Amino acid sequence: MYQLDKQAAMNADFTGKWLNETGKYIGKILYAEDIEAQTGTRGVVLNLQANDGRETRQYVYTMKKDGEKLSGYDLLMALMTCLKLRGIKPVPGPVKRWNKDTKQEYTEQGQVFPELANKPIGFLLQKTEEESRKNQGQTAWTAKLVGVFEAGTELVAAEILNGKTKPEALALRVAQLADRPMKKRPATASHQDYDTGPHDGGAYDDDVPFAPAYARAAWSII
Repeated sequence: MYQLDKQAAMNADFTGKWLNETGKYIGKILYAEDIEAQTGTRGVVLNLQANDGRETRQYVYTMKKDGEKLSGYDLLMALMTCLKLRGIKPVPGPVKRWNKDTKQEYTEQGQVFPELANKPIGFLLQKTEEESRKNQGQTAWTAKLVGVFEAGTELVAAEILNGKTKPEALALRVAQLADRPMKKRPATASHQDYDTGPHDGGAYDDDVPFAPAYARAAWSII
């Protein structure tokens, strides 16, 4: 009646496809998409996969329409440092989309950063409570990307740029990592959980300790 399905057996060890807990993970970037919001704010969508097969889709907004840099810009710079990339450029490529009606993923053409695809990376997620965008008066939890590190060495960006070879900062960061509830909860808000599925140019600095990804190219961030 039944034949052993190895993949199904391994799936039983996991709580689901999507990462939704605070913690330190090592995995890879499946793909990275260049995006622009209706407001003109630019950003990158990172599809990250941990070594256990679970995934998270993270929206990292980097700068406003007027050029003002957001906190996501620093995070992207840290990511590029951990991957030893001096520049990235978007090109046409396949991206995943989510159909709310069929509740299925599908693929279409978008703008992607091939330099980031299939690269090993370490990353930190923090489960964060916020007002629900879907259900007014409720709060929801989502795992947000709050840090990255070099997968092989566990060095963070500052340590790489300072030429350090012994990782020290990551252990302290992980020790301080904890779920982040809302400080000011709406008076009528109720609480619910949800996972992190799809439902949702300057000159080169000679102090950077790795070679340019391509010779004499302009520094290009989204």
